[in-house]
Amino acid sequence: SPAIKSIGKSRLVSLKHLRVMYTYFTEEAGTPELFTKADQLFNEITQMQRATYDLMIDQGFMTVTPESSDKIQTAYDQLKSVVEEMN
Repeated sequence: SPAIKSIGKSRLVSLKHLRVMYTYFTEEAGTPELFTKADQLFNEITQMQRATYDLMIDQGFMTVTPESSDKIQTAYDQLKSVVEEMN
């Protein structure tokens, strides 16, 4: 149903934002114990995000379309250029 599709997409966006927040949290953790707990929560959120993504695809709410070889090559060339500039 359209409502379920919308909820699923909102969940993906929310989990994406949570992952970013936990990335910051792990970077700023003041103790090894806090880092370990934040990292554990980050991993749980990552698993939830992946499970939601897989569910959306399985239910036909999202489709995965492979990119053409030309687009992949162009992206590779651009990334390679950026990396070379960094060296």
